[in-house]
Amino acid sequence: MIGAPGNIPPADLERPVQDGALPEDPFALLMAWAPSNDDPVRPTATLATLDADGLPDARTVLLSAVTSEGASFHTDAGSRKAGQLAERPTAALVVRWEAAARQVVLRGGVERSVARDARDAYARRGRYLQVLAWMNTPDVARLPRAEREERWAAFDAAHPDLDAPETWAGFVLRPQEMLFWEGSAVAPSRRARYRRRDGGWALDLLPG
Repeated sequence: MIGAPGNIPPADLERPVQDGALPEDPFALLMAWAPSNDDPVRPTATLATLDADGLPDARTVLLSAVTSEGASFHTDAGSRKAGQLAERPTAALVVRWEAAARQVVLRGGVERSVARDARDAYARRGRYLQVLAWMNTPDVARLPRAEREERWAAFDAAHPDLDAPETWAGFVLRPQEMLFWEGSAVAPSRRARYRRRDGGWALDLLPG
């Protein structure tokens, strides 16, 4: 079970799901749990999609930002996940904060974000990820390690300042459902499920 027995949340951490002190708007809770969008250390999330045969697929992505509109992430427009989202624009994102014994699952539709958002997200990426966005191609992947290292070093040295490549794409997941999980050292874990209903959100408390 997540959060047990080793991951005990800090005693001074607020436990809104455990205590029932939950806001009407789940975005308020989501943004309270997520780091500031200005924080250069971005949380990782598992992004689940469906392939052309309806089989589930999943991978880890960086969560670029969380706003009252949804959760955004960025990737190569030619990637498998981008192709799957173009065919079936729905997904789930799972974000886990292990030290805090917290997890949230977002499910909903996915849209491409505006170009400015993608450029801003690229500018906030570290140098390694900026270079990777240019170098992470099938041709480079097939090269021997030594040649890949040479290509990387040459590209890095030749391009001290980088703009996002044309293949850099942003996506926003707009949740229809948010499921917040909290563990506890002294009580059963519990989940709070928010679902869109009649222009608002319906809340249910569920076992962990």
